[in-house]
Amino acid sequence: MKNVPATGEGLAKKEYGGLLVACQFVLLVLLAATTHWRDINLAALLFLIASLLLAGWAVKVMRLGHFNILPTIKSGAILITHGPYRYIRHPMYASLLLGGLGLLLISCNWLRLVGFLALWFVLYCKLRIEEKLLADHFPGYASYQKRSRMLFPWF
Repeated sequence: MKNVPATGEGLAKKEYGGLLVACQFVLLVLLAATTHWRDINLAALLFLIASLLLAGWAVKVMRLGHFNILPTIKSGAILITHGPYRYIRHPMYASLLLGGLGLLLISCNWLRLVGFLALWFVLYCKLRIEEKLLADHFPGYASYQKRSRMLFPWF
């Protein structure tokens, strides 16, 4: 495993990652705060349940305290390739998107749709940074990428 030095580029990516995390949380809070919960429907409920189940499974496999909300590699990190990680490399991001879609389906309008698409874009940007860091850090990451999908088994 290679250690990535704290260069100017590494620090800039870390700061950019922190900004993306802040945007992610703001967008999720806005989606949740503007949801008309009395209008919940079956499709939305199923997406919200799927989101919680996937997140719970990922946390159980990763073990609480070992995951990182920033797109960085923690010291002593190991590559997890079982559980949901066997099929998708970023189940926590997938969970956020499923939950965001569930919130969107409860009360959809153009502004909330733009917020959900912005969330998707922010998470995709985080993924691009994280994928590069993981590929640089773990020698077997390229083969793992070939046998798994980024977010969803079909996407």
